[in-house]
Amino acid sequence: MRHIRLATLAALALVPVLSSCSKSKVAASPEKVCREKYDKASKAFEKGKDVQAQEILRDITISCNGYDFIEDAQYKLAESHFRSEQWMEAETEFGILVENYEHSAHLEEARWKICRSAWEQSPSWDRDPGLTASAIKRYNAYLYDFPAAPHTDSAKADLIALQEKMALRRFKTAQLYLRMDEPLAATMYYNLLFQEYPQSKDVPQARLDVARAYAQLDQFDRARETLDTLRMDSTLAAPFADRIVGALKYIDKAQAKFEKLRAKEAAKAKQGEL
Repeated sequence: MRHIRLATLAALALVPVLSSCSKSKVAASPEKVCREKYDKASKAFEKGKDVQAQEILRDITISCNGYDFIEDAQYKLAESHFRSEQWMEAETEFGILVENYEHSAHLEEARWKICRSAWEQSPSWDRDPGLTASAIKRYNAYLYDFPAAPHTDSAKADLIALQEKMALRRFKTAQLYLRMDEPLAATMYYNLLFQEYPQSKDVPQARLDVARAYAQLDQFDRARETLDTLRMDSTLAAPFADRIVGALKYIDKAQAKFEKLRAKEAAKAKQGEL
């Protein structure tokens, strides 16, 4: 009996110890765990340790939804990619921020950095134009929504550069067809240039080129009308004055040759009738 009492007392003595151990092993709340992760990521972010910050922030944005610091976590994730020049990732992550937090204090900045990320991904004019076209759409949307924002002037300059890249693609394609003695195809691409990018710096030279193409197609009046269009803007035409004169001489010579040939053929046909 004495042994039983001693065993019971020993067991009762262990209760507080076991209770204390049990309490020490209680898991922290999910919010506390997420907050600790966020604080750690923020420290890495502020120190410029982007790889480390991205790893933690990505985990937070996936597993810690619903807490008040998630928007900032998404912003810092996007910004870490942006300043690391990881343009595709930056565009994606800022896009998530814009889509999920439309009232964010970072909204204008995020939209601007989406544009810049797209701009950085745009290849040279002779590569697939898909990314350039996509970037142009992003800039147009940004300027429509933020016509007087801190980055508006920079956005306008970037947009012009992107449009010039697309215009150069049209221009170079037209020139290629002209060199290949395909004037009809050349005129099609020159006219696309005029319609789509009328403010391009390549337009004056393109008008000179297309005038020659029309002359090769025996469309002499249209060739002269093209040059007249160029001369309507005296400031734009001034640097091309000598080339305009040369183009007019080319058209006159081509027309004289055409009319001489036609007269010769008419005379030959008439002689055949006799």
